[in-house]
Amino acid sequence: MFRRVTIIDIAGDNWETSFNAKDYHITFDVPFDSDMTPNEITVNIFNLSKLSLGRLGKGMSVTVQAGYEGNYGVLSRGKITSIYTFREGLDRITELKITDGQDVTAKKAKKSETFKPWTRSDIIIRKIVEMMGLRLAELKMPENKQYKKGYVVSGNLISHLSAVAKDNGASVFWKRGSLVIRSLKEPTSEICFLSEETGLIGSPEYFDEEGAKGYRAKSLLQHKICPGILVKFESRTSNGEYRVRKGRHINNGSEFVTELEVV
Repeated sequence: MFRRVTIIDIAGDNWETSFNAKDYHITFDVPFDSDMTPNEITVNIFNLSKLSLGRLGKGMSVTVQAGYEGNYGVLSRGKITSIYTFREGLDRITELKITDGQDVTAKKAKKSETFKPWTRSDIIIRKIVEMMGLRLAELKMPENKQYKKGYVVSGNLISHLSAVAKDNGASVFWKRGSLVIRSLKEPTSEICFLSEETGLIGSPEYFDEEGAKGYRAKSLLQHKICPGILVKFESRTSNGEYRVRKGRHINNGSEFVTELEVV
């Protein structure tokens, strides 16, 4: 079995450091999904020095990397929202709550923005993202419609962003802390093959609920898996290609796994 890798990079205005599982006992829970609401990440680091603990602060940037030697990568990027230290037996555990992405669900336009007739959707989207104070990591829509009567942005910005993206067959979501607008049905450059030989645990379980049909599965931790990625199963219950819509990466001290839901 390859050696597990967990690295937590933390950076503030005047201090930055890395906590490596080679030196610290670290656990984490990293959920991911395909909507605009940021996910809350939990990272626990055991027995930090008082000096390190004193330097940690809310608002610091955190990058969580995990996987195996020779094959690990970023699971999430975000900012610390809370720090809580407690004792469990002989251990002193520091729990970090981290927001993956930014919560802009309540952000409103300071003033209305009017777009002339026949403005393309991508121009409107980039302007809305700018008004939200965000950076767009990826914009890839099946269509790029023109609004023949023009378009007016006012009030809640995420409502406009979601509406224009939906008009063009795309979804808006956070991916590893970055804002992405694309169709979850469109192929990505990333693909993950899951079989018993590559880490699939058990067999995928079929579901049909809330208007969606697909499979839930579990594998040894796969850092590549995130919303929109193509997964190809080779198992007793499923042999096919599906898109990931949500899941979580888990390191609880014993399990080091990725749970995923595909459609």
